[in-house]
Amino acid sequence: MRTLIVASAPEEDDTYIKALAERADFIMCADGGTRHAAACGIAPDLVVGDFDSGHRPESGVATITLQPEKDDSDLMSCTKEAIRRGASCIDYACASGGRIDHFLSNLSLLEYLFQQGKRGVFYDNQNRVTFHGGGTLRYMADAAYRYVGIIPLDAELRGVTLTGLKYPLQDVTVARSEIITISNEAITPEYTISIREGRALVIESKDK
Repeated sequence: MRTLIVASAPEEDDTYIKALAERADFIMCADGGTRHAAACGIAPDLVVGDFDSGHRPESGVATITLQPEKDDSDLMSCTKEAIRRGASCIDYACASGGRIDHFLSNLSLLEYLFQQGKRGVFYDNQNRVTFHGGGTLRYMADAAYRYVGIIPLDAELRGVTLTGLKYPLQDVTVARSEIITISNEAITPEYTISIREGRALVIESKDK
């Protein structure tokens, strides 16, 4: 089941959420994500949050109310609930603006999903982010995203091989402290990213 979770981070242009909602089997909002959903005319199936910022949904909407004092963020709680309800892939929207600690914490959910045997995709109006857990993954070039970047999560990525990209690599070590794998571009309909050791974020992006 493909689930869309709309978070509450500031977003200049949230119109991209509509396309994500159209393909979702189940739609959830994390706390104030209800504001973004309402702006796009999207009715969530479930809202999860502590509502300490005053964004409690209207009556009639299925809601799980959390305690403000808790270990998990609202978005993590929403993610765990989505998994309990059978989500195999979760798309995240409106989760990148505002506070950097929230932004980085939200990105870490992609690795959490990988550990649970699920898949996550992180969207905003300029980027699409997925998790690479090692091995060889194939990607379809998408004209909507010109650039391809690989951000190491470990101190080093070993055995990095890139094919089908403007700047190919063959069995290279990429250090997190000196990243050489951003601003690449697809030159074939399909490209591959191989990592022998290490984990990374793969970011497909575009200029505004």
